[in-house]
Amino acid sequence: MASSARGSGPDPGATAFALYQWLLGNGSAEPTEIATQLDLSAQDAEAGWQELRSLGLVRQSWHPGKVDSVEPDTALIRLLNRQRDTLRAQSEELASIVQAADTLIERYRPVVSHEPAEVEVEILTGHARRREFVRDFDATVTEVVSSMHPGPLPPPEYLENSLNSDRAFIEKNIRVRALYGQSVNSGPRQRKYLTDLAAAGAEVRLIPAVPFDLLVADEHTALTRADPSDPNGPAVVIRGPVLVRSYLAMYEDCWLRSVPYATKATVGDDPGRELTEQHRTTLRLLANGLTDERIARKLGVSLRTVSRLVSEVMRYLEAESRFQAGVLAATNDLI
Repeated sequence: MASSARGSGPDPGATAFALYQWLLGNGSAEPTEIATQLDLSAQDAEAGWQELRSLGLVRQSWHPGKVDSVEPDTALIRLLNRQRDTLRAQSEELASIVQAADTLIERYRPVVSHEPAEVEVEILTGHARRREFVRDFDATVTEVVSSMHPGPLPPPEYLENSLNSDRAFIEKNIRVRALYGQSVNSGPRQRKYLTDLAAAGAEVRLIPAVPFDLLVADEHTALTRADPSDPNGPAVVIRGPVLVRSYLAMYEDCWLRSVPYATKATVGDDPGRELTEQHRTTLRLLANGLTDERIARKLGVSLRTVSRLVSEVMRYLEAESRFQAGVLAATNDLI
């Protein structure tokens, strides 16, 4: 009897072979009888019988309790037939699954499926590619173009091109919204550009601080900077309303907190009245962010007087808030 490579007991394969040879030479017999004849333990004999059964080399005899040997060719044919039946059943199951999947996709999924959310992000690294994008961007706008810029303003030639593009939008009845940081309204050149833009028909607003540059076409495309602190770095293009709407929501929040840009201040309740030096000083201190208490100390007056001065200034400028009063005062060189 051959020894197993994994231990000192008989090899199940060798045991099975010995059992099969005995059956071939002696005919039908009870398994326990054969094990006794071969001097096998019950455990070793069972291991051999399991291997013969798995190969299909033994079967139950017509005589109760006995087993017969099976020809290897017959066992092989039965094994192949069994495998063929298994594969046929698997093929039928797979075909059923494919048919069910087709039914789900073609018949049921369209009933509840939503519009696919397509989002595309592109990095623009060169000035030429950015100019090309802006040209293509202009052609995609159909209803409204929204922009916001923290400043400073770009060179004059760029501003002129931008102004011409906005005029072209307005001529096509496209709404133009432009939001700028208050610091942009700080000099003659900047104020001239804002005035020209407003005169062209754009809605121009100012806000204390703009978070970053942003340009949005309708609800489908947005352009911003990869790094808001690097004006010369790459730009990022976002396409797809699912993501662009998030940028628009932030834009709308800034828009609601801004004030309209006014090209000139008008006298309020009293057309003949002019601002005194005390009014102008109050405006400058307001624009610098001082509280009423600090303004009162600077002017050497009471809080009640400061409140009156602020009210008169706001009435003169027709401002609805202190921030708007500061914007109007800067626009008209009153501070």
